[in-house]
Amino acid sequence: SELKEEQMKSQQRIQEKQKKVQELKQAVNTIKLSAQTAVEDSERIFTELISSMEKKRSEVTELIRAQEKAELSRAERLLEQLEQEIADLQRRLTELEQLSHTHDHIQFLKSLQSLSVSSGREDSPSITVNQHLLFDGVRKSLSDLKKRLEEFCQEEFLKIPRRAAAVQMILPSEPKSREDFLHYFCDLTLDPKTVHSNLILSEKNRAVTY
Repeated sequence: SELKEEQMKSQQRIQEKQKKVQELKQAVNTIKLSAQTAVEDSERIFTELISSMEKKRSEVTELIRAQEKAELSRAERLLEQLEQEIADLQRRLTELEQLSHTHDHIQFLKSLQSLSVSSGREDSPSITVNQHLLFDGVRKSLSDLKKRLEEFCQEEFLKIPRRAAAVQMILPSEPKSREDFLHYFCDLTLDPKTVHSNLILSEKNRAVTY
């Protein structure tokens, strides 16, 4: 009968809606699981990246300290040499002062010749240290590296949203026009046995007049 047919249609539509509900719930769970996995992976990757950068930072620090040690050692050796030269010059100055008071011409000439020979010693090489420029090469290299990393990260991070899996959940909007309401149209059949006595059925029990 038409009534059973309509019941079957309604039941079928209910089953279809229930199937869509299950699919949507499954999609929601998949989205949540995928998002959680992505968060955990990103946290792990960032942690590894930070650890790698920390390691490189330690290596650069060790490199700077090694260079500092080498430069200080060289400067200290030259400092000792300069201090020794100053002491020698002061001793020579004292001897010259004493020589200026001698009246023995022969002894004067011998002593003067000896002092002249000792004064022929070469001076130590000069050392110029600019504390602002000593490690400028390291500083510039790190600044350039920082700039390149920031540019690379900015470029790569812009790609992440495009690579992310987009899941669209399109829900039906509220019906407004006649065409919208027709999507929900279905034939209704009234039962003559249960209809009110003041109502008159027509058109195969689909129309009602009072």
